[in-house]
Amino acid sequence: MTPTYTDFFSMDRGLMVTTAHIQNITPLPRARTPVSRVNGVDDASGKGASRSLKVFVIEDETVLRNLLVDALQEIPGVEVLFYADNEVSATNWLSSHDSAWDLAVVDLYLRQGSGVGALNWCITRREDQRVVVLSSQLSQEVRRKCLALRADAVFDKAGEMDDFLAYCRALVGSAAAMPRMP
Repeated sequence: MTPTYTDFFSMDRGLMVTTAHIQNITPLPRARTPVSRVNGVDDASGKGASRSLKVFVIEDETVLRNLLVDALQEIPGVEVLFYADNEVSATNWLSSHDSAWDLAVVDLYLRQGSGVGALNWCITRREDQRVVVLSSQLSQEVRRKCLALRADAVFDKAGEMDDFLAYCRALVGSAAAMPRMP
């Protein structure tokens, strides 16, 4: 079988999540939960106020995960709540802590399972929660598929880490309007 970039594919791990895995997913509308109810900040008066950002990380590479957690914790106001290193533990944590997190950082290629399962679970998240794909080997097609699965942003680990961290700083710095990528 020849790998193509029209599929999520990782040659080194032999993982493939094909278009068939995501073609029958119907995006659901986001819940209309005001930010003020979730974060305790009045939407009108809280503009521009800094906020705490509770992060859940899905990454299976220990060294990279530790570096990522350290970089995130250097941003004032960021709290890394938990991490998962496989699809089952990621989806279990998300389902049992559905209102505890503000940002989920998802690697697509995991040793066991795929980050696509977590991305699918996050389709029904609250309006103020953000999901970012931080992965490797990202073609334009993979980026489009992630955005179709309602990822708010997609960053390549190798070349866009600074952009990812800037995105996280922007989330911390804005109480009312969190940035979204088109």
